[in-house]
Amino acid sequence: MLKKLSIRYQFAMLGAFGVAITVAAVALNLFDSYQMELHSKEAQARALVASAVTSTETYVRLAAQGVITKQKAQSLALKALGAARFDHGNYFFVYDRHGVALANPKKSVIGKNLENVKDPYGHYVIRPLMQAAASGHPIFHEYYWPKAGSSTPQPKISYMAEVPGWHWMIGSGLYISDLRTNFWNGVLRFAAIFIPVLFAFLLLMIYMQKNIANILKRMTSVMKALSTGDSSVDVPFTDRTDEIGGMASAVEIFKSAGIEKARLENDATAAARQRETERARTEAERAAAAQQLATVVDSLAHGLEELSAGRLTFRLTAAFAAEYEQLRTDFNGAMQRLQDAMRVVATNASAIRSGSGEISSAADDLARRTEQQAATLEETAAALDEITTTVRNTADAAVHARNIVDTAKQDAEHGGSVVSQAVRAMGEIETSSKQIGNIIGVIDEIAFQTNLLALNAGVEAARAGEAGRGFAVVASEVRALAQRSADAAKEIKTLISASNQQVVAGVDLVDETGKALERIVRQIAELNDSVAKIAASAQEQSTGLVQVNTAVSQMDQATQQNAAMVEESTAASHSLVQEAEQLTQLIGRFDLGTSPAPASPGRLPVTPPRPAAKPAPIAAPKRHLEGADAGDWEDF
Repeated sequence: MLKKLSIRYQFAMLGAFGVAITVAAVALNLFDSYQMELHSKEAQARALVASAVTSTETYVRLAAQGVITKQKAQSLALKALGAARFDHGNYFFVYDRHGVALANPKKSVIGKNLENVKDPYGHYVIRPLMQAAASGHPIFHEYYWPKAGSSTPQPKISYMAEVPGWHWMIGSGLYISDLRTNFWNGVLRFAAIFIPVLFAFLLLMIYMQKNIANILKRMTSVMKALSTGDSSVDVPFTDRTDEIGGMASAVEIFKSAGIEKARLENDATAAARQRETERARTEAERAAAAQQLATVVDSLAHGLEELSAGRLTFRLTAAFAAEYEQLRTDFNGAMQRLQDAMRVVATNASAIRSGSGEISSAADDLARRTEQQAATLEETAAALDEITTTVRNTADAAVHARNIVDTAKQDAEHGGSVVSQAVRAMGEIETSSKQIGNIIGVIDEIAFQTNLLALNAGVEAARAGEAGRGFAVVASEVRALAQRSADAAKEIKTLISASNQQVVAGVDLVDETGKALERIVRQIAELNDSVAKIAASAQEQSTGLVQVNTAVSQMDQATQQNAAMVEESTAASHSLVQEAEQLTQLIGRFDLGTSPAPASPGRLPVTPPRPAAKPAPIAAPKRHLEGADAGDWEDF
């Protein structure tokens, strides 16, 4: 909408808007001042009425307490309220609940019912006040009432409250004519100041409006002249430093740009004529060059046809123009280099074909050996599992022998106790000696079996080779301990026999028998320690063999995976042979001038690729190792 209005009307709207805002602000300020003074008077009237009601309630309590009579109390209260004055002649008025005046400065209205009295403007004077006080919600009521000693009604606000017990309506009011007088005086003061200022503002607005309108008209006429190509006009206001000066400077730049544009257009016209002359001269040169280029293109096209046919011996022999001679030389050089490269490729293809055949044959051989190695590892794993089982059984037997030796030790100790009582029970000594002889026989038998087990363990360790060397040493120690146990058992047996022979001799030999039994106990304890060491060593060897068996199983799995990878490599080598053959056939399509180098003599036959072997599962451990000969271990 503002785009359609002139600058003059826009300035007028701006001035009117400013005046309206100023008037509204002043009016709001005057009204707020009036309201503040009015609220102050209302608070004053409310406080005065509350004070009067409080004083009257004092008389009500005195009458209720019987200090004075009710009539006397009411008379004193009305006298006090009627005589009270405040704020330059303002007073209290008292009515009963029916509107009869009980106290008033005008003695003529006392005893009259004023409930229906109205002011000159038709407003009830006390009815709204009495109704609000009786309801318990007093209000301020505005009406017109003459001041004391005057007959002219003046604006007044009153407030009334009820006295409980007597049902009196005590009220008071304050004239507000002075507030309204102050309000209109403020309006007049504002008008006296604002009207001259407004007049000066309008004059300044009109002057600025005309000045800016004239400036814009002049600038518009200059820009219209410049738009038609008239560069002779002068741009005004360029010496100003305000926004008008900035706009004039921009127009001056626009003028200079127009002059420069005209000059450039003239220069462009002259340059166009010169270019036309140059174009006509170069057309003839371009036609001759096109003829030479056509000759070159035809020759190159023929050379490319020969190249696409595979004849790499073709060369461009016809000479080109001087500027295209390098192109002919480059083409012939490229053909020569391509011919040499293809010869090298043909030679290499033959070598690749021969080498890939050898690789394929070697890969087949490697696959077969890998499969044999996997089978050998499988048998090795089974053998180690059998050895592990044997060693575990040996350890269990050693533990059992230790238990038997413990029993023998306990029996020997019991035999010592029996010898100490030999004086009373020689017969029991003989019986115990026989029992000890039987136990020694058992120990001798255990030692013999342990010796056999150690011998078998040594044989198995020898068959295991390097891995069983440590176990062979342990087996040798076990045999030595078993031999010592057998010797000790024989010695004990000899002693028991001697003891049986000396039992008949009597009690004198009992002490010597007791000493012999003590030696037997010590030897059995030593035997117990030896058997315990044998059991511990056998247990450790069993654990070690389990770990070795696990490692061999893992090696077997890895070998099976290697076999699968070798099968894949074999298939890849066969594929390489086929691709080398295809490459040789492709190179044979080109005419290289000379035959490619022949392939190496004695080309190996190509074996068709076999599918990759799956890893073989680990075989269950065999219980008999007679089938595993030493040759398999040597191959491994």
